[in-house]
Amino acid sequence: MEPAFLPDGTPIHLRPIRPDDKVLLQRGLANLSLESTVQRFLGPKPSFSGAELRYLTEVDQINHVAIVVIAEILGPLGLEEDLIAVGRFVRDMERPDHAEVAITVGDGFQGQGLGTLLGMTLAGEARARGITHFTALLQGTNTAAQRLFHRISSHLTTDSHDGVREIVADLPTLQHVAVPRPTANAALPLL
Repeated sequence: MEPAFLPDGTPIHLRPIRPDDKVLLQRGLANLSLESTVQRFLGPKPSFSGAELRYLTEVDQINHVAIVVIAEILGPLGLEEDLIAVGRFVRDMERPDHAEVAITVGDGFQGQGLGTLLGMTLAGEARARGITHFTALLQGTNTAAQRLFHRISSHLTTDSHDGVREIVADLPTLQHVAVPRPTANAALPLL
């Protein structure tokens, strides 16, 4: 597969997460700033346990869908793969038309459209599986995630308590989901 490129020229690949991504996922967490970690996990998270890594990488891609963005970074041994962003949703089995969604973009890659790319891709994947609503718990100060939810849905409901905001987003129907797709040898639009 030919890579797409970020606006800064970094080659990337978007693909489903795989069980062999455990090391990349653990390294990705270690590379996040404390602020980004707290925004994603609502508290500090120094590492994943073995059980968490299995849960996060060994997914069925039906009720638990996870997509990663892999960058080709020049390292001491040449080009190396680096997991720079991940997005996922997990279906709520008590309300099967709802799924909890989470997206994390590495600090050095924020502001380049990856959150929107993952959010819109996940929305399309969710609708294809009969999911009509995304839910998420966010820090009230996480304005980037709140902007992303406004891009994904024109109808949001929110409830705030103790500095945490719960968002429920109605997903557009499949014919209204415009997923931005990176193409080979073309830069991603800055979304």
